[in-house]
Amino acid sequence: MNTVSQQAQDVFVSTATLLERKGREEGLTEGRKAGRREFKEEIALSMLEEGVQDSLILKLTKLSREQLKRLKMQIANTRS
Repeated sequence: MNTVSQQAQDVFVSTATLLERKGREEGLTEGRKAGRREFKEEIALSMLEEGVQDSLILKLTKLSREQLKRLKMQIANTRS
């Protein structure tokens, strides 16, 4: 009975460790994605402030038109 309990505990600990590791990896992946998105947005904001054409900003940053529109609104709101 003790061996079964120890085996069950080992399986539980192994599963918990695996899930924790997977969660950590997913969190890191999401954090990297967010960081890249923020970096692209910062670059796009700088380009907008310098008067760069939308088509070039979209091409170089790979942002969507909707993201660029949102950034333009952000600039307009800070100037008002």
